[in-house]
This record gives sequence, structure tokens and C-alpha cells, in this order.
Amino acid sequence: MLEMTDAVTTQLAPAELQENTLVLKFGPDLLAELQGLLDGKHLFDAILIDVTQTGFLFTAEVIIEAAQIAKNLLQMQGAMVFLKLDQAVAIVRDSLTGILSLHIFESHAELFDHSPSLARHIKHALGRSSELIEESTDLSQQVLMTAVPVLTTLGIKLKAGLDGSKRRNLVLCSVDSYSQLNALCHRLVDQDRLTMEELMEELRSLEQAKAIYPLFAKIPFLVNCFKNKTPFGLKDYLVAAKLMSQEQVDDLISEQQALPARERINLGALAVKKGYISGRQLAVAIQDQSFYGQKADSEDVKKVLKRSSDDTSVQALVGHLGNTEASILLQNIAQNRDTGVLSVEYRDLTFKAHYELGKITHAKVGKIEGNKAVIEFCSAWKDGIFVFIKRQPPPDLAKDSCKLTKVVDKLLLDAALARDHADVVIAKLPKGLNSVMEQLPDEKDLLKGPVENLIDPKEDQPITNRELSYMNRVWKVCDGLTPLHQLVQSIGDMVCADACRAVDLLMHFKLINVPESDVNTPLSNFQTLLRKITEKIGKERSSAFLRLALRDTIGYSGRARMYVMSSSAEVGIDMVAAKATGTSLSTVVKDLENWQVKYIEYVSQELDSNILLNIIREIHPNP
Repeated sequence: MLEMTDAVTTQLAPAELQENTLVLKFGPDLLAELQGLLDGKHLFDAILIDVTQTGFLFTAEVIIEAAQIAKNLLQMQGAMVFLKLDQAVAIVRDSLTGILSLHIFESHAELFDHSPSLARHIKHALGRSSELIEESTDLSQQVLMTAVPVLTTLGIKLKAGLDGSKRRNLVLCSVDSYSQLNALCHRLVDQDRLTMEELMEELRSLEQAKAIYPLFAKIPFLVNCFKNKTPFGLKDYLVAAKLMSQEQVDDLISEQQALPARERINLGALAVKKGYISGRQLAVAIQDQSFYGQKADSEDVKKVLKRSSDDTSVQALVGHLGNTEASILLQNIAQNRDTGVLSVEYRDLTFKAHYELGKITHAKVGKIEGNKAVIEFCSAWKDGIFVFIKRQPPPDLAKDSCKLTKVVDKLLLDAALARDHADVVIAKLPKGLNSVMEQLPDEKDLLKGPVENLIDPKEDQPITNRELSYMNRVWKVCDGLTPLHQLVQSIGDMVCADACRAVDLLMHFKLINVPESDVNTPLSNFQTLLRKITEKIGKERSSAFLRLALRDTIGYSGRARMYVMSSSAEVGIDMVAAKATGTSLSTVVKDLENWQVKYIEYVSQELDSNILLNIIREIHPNP
């Protein structure tokens, strides 16, 4: 396992940042430093731990012990985040009693969904460009844009007096407790009275001054519940939206239960009666609950929000792909002759399409733009969250390269054909798109061309230059470790159908294959062997033999860095390091086998041969 003595724990930022966030760098004294923070008796909204240099190569005990400390360092819904440049692991305090939850984010866009404010602090801590925010999920933006700012009693008084700054007065006049934020943007931003940044800044200021009820805190909660189809109660919403504290909600529940059955009123009405929220804010809360609190068994989830006011009509469509095919979704929006932007998110990918009166004019998914983006979406996407909202297209979608040059009906036919061809290839692979493929030597230089040397087995004629180009690109990234769907994503601008076509040709010409080896079985056997032998000779001796065996087998090459060992004589494989060294799966399996053999040789000098032989036979009954 990774030795932590090489790292140094240093603060990257002042102890207290905006929104009460602490940023630390991972190192050997991390736990001691966190423990020391307890003496300050200060609670943080977020503690960011930078692991960009070490990665996640530390023992699980570190996370477990850090989590125990986090119970007494974090505010309600506060998070301790171990973050890399591209991924993050967060421990969130879910209750006053210290109940914690673990969240794994495959990308910073996913983390933005959970907490936009936290994502901004991470962007600042890592020195990332503004793309972290600009390219973040549209679902969070959709939820925010359809949120309704509601004035408090103080806000109503401020609006009546209008004795604030010109900018504040403009926003106060626009907030009527019924209009969505999108409507406010239309009144103020679209008419060049304020910029979007100024509007958001003023709303945050009004929220901080308690002139409007908390607006921004509920966004990550609603996004998370909607994505996971997680139903929630009003009490969960009130706490997550920071409309009330957990203590206040608990007190209300106790008071509610103490009332006689005939006099008992629901929690929302009691919160209004006690003055925690207004009747209008309760109505917004109930609407949010019914819209975003989907049941877990909900199948084809579709929701439409529509608000009308004197100067604008805001319409939004939100739902889950599933029983609804991608092509049908595109056609349904077209039939409604809507204008706006459709965004569909799955993992860290986003498909975007701009509609004008029901006609798709621009589309993109990742680096794939224009016609190909529609084909990729309709042929390869089977899951995701979709959002359609009436708005102007973002700059990355409005580019000329994203324009469609074919009518959608023709693209849908091309997509259906592409899906059929891809499905044939995927069916040949043992694990479908999750199959890994290993590069084989191009001894005949087939990939250098000309195409006349490569005859399509189905058409009995030379392949095209475009297909040869695809074959080269796919062949170069086949490392024997990465699943096909991740390979396609790493290439970026190649649709899945073209990648599958390239895989089919590469397999036919014996330039790639699916490795027969499975790293899980030899690794599991090695780990079992280590555990049984360690019980006999002790951790210290077993660990020493393990290190000597690795040295004799692989030496001090870069490849050795992908194998991790702990002081408890445990082994593992860092697949990220394996990919970085260009090591194939077959090589990893061979290394494990050789390492195991050498380890047994060392152990045989100390452990009785009959005992060692019995252990080996238990693990390998048919050597």
C-alpha cells in the first residue's frame, strides 16, 4: 500500500473560506491535523482534502478514521471531500446524530449536481478553469431556473420601502413570490437591466439578509432525489433547503405528536403557524416535493412545469430516459413545436440539442457535433436524465460546427441502422460494451495501408479510408484493461457505431483480441494465499518475503508501481498506474503468477513444506 511518509500536509488556503470551507493537502499527518481541529470546536460546511498527487492509494482505514472525526467537524449536510483533478469521494453528515453517507463522483460535473457551491470551491482549490462551472450539468441549472424566490416578511417590507440600492430595488420589484427565476431573468437580464452574475449575486445577498427564503440550498438536494428517483418527505425538504434546522423540525414533530388526534395538523401547516415559513413558501415546498420526489418504482418519468405571467411563459420538461427511446423523445419535442434547449445527461456525458419551433438546428455530445451527435444519441443512449427548457443555446452549442445539415427523420433512420450494426458486433463480445480488448502486433503493417490490403469479409471489397482511420485510432487505445465503452469515450469524437465497426474489422484481421485472462481470479487466489501464509509466519516476515519476491520478479521498473502492498502483507493493483505504463491485462496476470511463485520460494525456506503444500492445494486444487 502507498507509503504516506513522502507527502506533506500543508494548507492550500486560509482555514476559513467563503461558505465556511477548509482546504487541506493529503499527507501523513492528516488525521492528526483533523483531530487537532476538534479543539477549535468549529463546524465546517466543507473540508476539501487534495489527493491530486497521491490519488486514492491510501488505506480504507484513513477514510474510516477521517469519517469518525468528520462527525464532529461538519455542519448538517456538510461534506469532507477527497478530491482528484477528475474524481472525488465525499463523506456527508446527514443527521445531527452523526449518520454519514458516502458519495462517489466520477466527474466534477456529478459533484456540481450534488453541490454547486462546493464545486466552485473545488475549482478554486485546484486552480481549474471556468469550464468546471460552464460545462457543468444542465439539470442543476434547470432546477435553479424553475425555482421560485419567495419574499419573507422582511423582504415584503424592503420591497414596500425600496430604500436600497438601484440593483436591489430592481430585483425586489421583480420578485413577486410566484414567478420562477427564469421569468426574473427575462425581465432583468434579457432586457439588459442586469447581468446574470449581478442577478445571482443580488439574490444571494437577499437570501443572506433573510429577505427571501433560502433558494440555492435546495438545488443539490432536489437534483439528487430526482436523479435517483428517491422520494422525500416534507421534513427532509425543510432541513435540506435550510428553511428550518433539524432541531426545529424535531421540536415541531414532538409538538405535533403531543396534540390530541382531533387537533393535530400536518407538519407544513404547523411550520406556518409557528412562523418558520409563509403559506406561499409551503406551497412551493409541496410543489417541489410532488415534482422532484419521484417514487423508486416510477418507470417512464416525465414532468412538465408551466408558469405564466404578464411578460413571459416558462415551460420546462424533465424526466428519465428508460422506456422512452431517445428518438421518440426528440420527436415528441418536435411535435410540440417548442423552442429551447434539450439536454440529456448520463454519467459524465451530456447530449444537447437546440430547437427552433420544433426543428433541431444544432446538436452535440462531448466532442461529437452536428449530424453525428444526433446519430450517436439515438443509436447508443438508453439511459439518462433529460431536461428541456425554454432558453437561448449556450455558446458551445451555438457554433457552426454543431449545425445539422440533414433533416432529423433521415438522421433517425441512420441512427437505427447504426444501432443494428453496432448490436451485431456487441453481441460477439463476451461482456458487450464492458468487454476489454488487447492490442496485438501489426506484423504485416496492415494498419499502414493501403486499403486494398484489407478486404471487408462481408462486402468482399476493400474497406474505406475512413474505416482504416477508425481502426488505427481504436487499435492504439486497446490496452487490455479498459472496457470498450470507456475506450470510445476516451477517443471523444467517434460515435459508438463507428468504434464497433472498427473493433469488428480489427478482430477479423487479428489485430486485437479479447484476453482470456481475468485479473480478478489470480489476484483473489494470491490474496487468499497471502492471508493463509501470513497466519502461519506473521505479518512482518510475510511482508518482507512479499517485497523481496516483487523485487526479484519485476525489479524497480515503472511497471512495479502498479502493484500496491500494505504492512499487513496485503496486495492490490492500481489499474490507473497500469494504464499509465501501457501494461496489458495479460502482462498483469503473468506478473501476478510470477510474483506468487517467487513468494512461495521464499516462504518455503521458513514454513514446513507439508503445511505450505496443503495451503497451495486448498487454493489451487488442480495445479
